[in-house]
Amino acid sequence: MKKLLLFAMILMVSLNFISCRSTRNMRYLQNLYDNDVKQGLPAKAPDYLIKTNDNLYVNLQSMNPEVSQLFSPTKSGGYSGGTQSDFGDFTSQYLNGYQVNQKGVILLPVIGEVSVAGLTEEAAKDVIQKRVDEYYKDAIVKVKILTYKITILGEVKTPGVYHNYNKSITILEALGMANGTTEFASIRKVLVMRNTGNGNKSFRLNMTEKNMMASEAFYLLPNDVVYIEPDKFINQNLNTTIFSLTLAAISTTILILSYIKK
Repeated sequence: MKKLLLFAMILMVSLNFISCRSTRNMRYLQNLYDNDVKQGLPAKAPDYLIKTNDNLYVNLQSMNPEVSQLFSPTKSGGYSGGTQSDFGDFTSQYLNGYQVNQKGVILLPVIGEVSVAGLTEEAAKDVIQKRVDEYYKDAIVKVKILTYKITILGEVKTPGVYHNYNKSITILEALGMANGTTEFASIRKVLVMRNTGNGNKSFRLNMTEKNMMASEAFYLLPNDVVYIEPDKFINQNLNTTIFSLTLAAISTTILILSYIKK
């Protein structure tokens, strides 16, 4: 009876040791050393081409207040809460932005239709500026993409949809927005899904290797989806826990029976 109890205790300790996950599997950029950053980084973030259903912020600044009001629906009545009020939340962005329709154009006051699909943000600004110059003098156009959102799912502490208001965002920054990965995350096969003109394209990034910074998915684009898979360690840990609890119950029973026999 004592031998059986000793065997059960040794087995429980061994299982607990085996189930411990190495921190090596959870460390980012393990082979990145001093002065090594520039060797792995891409030259620049890829240019995003405007697509149908994108929502654009188009602002026209002119010395003539009436001209400026034409491009801001909330200002047309003589009142505005400012840019933060007009575009500070998703509902306001949807209502006050200019959505690219199925023909790839946006409809601007007085100017009419302007084709912007397939253009970068900067190129769209130039096209709109040329059209505006035909109607107004000394008017300056500003164009921004409002629908720059990233969806982060899986083993992160705060999964959800995040909006980016910079020209670019890396996958490391995106994971930071989601408060990092959980202890059960597998960072060796991070999935990035991207909608392209030819359909959805997927990338697999090994976040433990510096080479992942050379991937075209290192810089995320609007509407990218990032999925952090659970590590196989989860199932192993759960099975080990259940087995350990079973052994503990058996060991307790053996101990009680051994005590009763005495």
